[in-house]
Amino acid sequence: MNWLLSLLSWLRAAITFAGRRLLSFRPSSEQAPFRYVAVDEFPDTLGTLKVYLAGEGVNLWAASMICPCGCGETIQLNLLKAARPCWEAEPHPDGTISLSPSISRRKGCKSHFWIRRGHVDWC
Repeated sequence: MNWLLSLLSWLRAAITFAGRRLLSFRPSSEQAPFRYVAVDEFPDTLGTLKVYLAGEGVNLWAASMICPCGCGETIQLNLLKAARPCWEAEPHPDGTISLSPSISRRKGCKSHFWIRRGHVDWC
């Protein structure tokens, strides 16, 4: 019986945490879209709602952005196909960007999301 009470207590805490976290996120429909910025090197300070693409022309090797959850951490993504893990960046003519596959942070805030046409789709 104690294990059942422990399980219920744990579930209640998990649901409360998830509810607070969901309330802290702005739905992607309300958020301005992410825009891409082509750079030779990443700037010292990254702007919010920007995905920086480092490379030369169409030869991109890395992307960097501030986590959209609000934690303020920098996310850096490899775009080189020869190395793993690897993401693909698709800049769109309107200045927005799509990144695939999804971005899953294993440390820190543990956010998991997609960037599609500049909008965040939470997993």
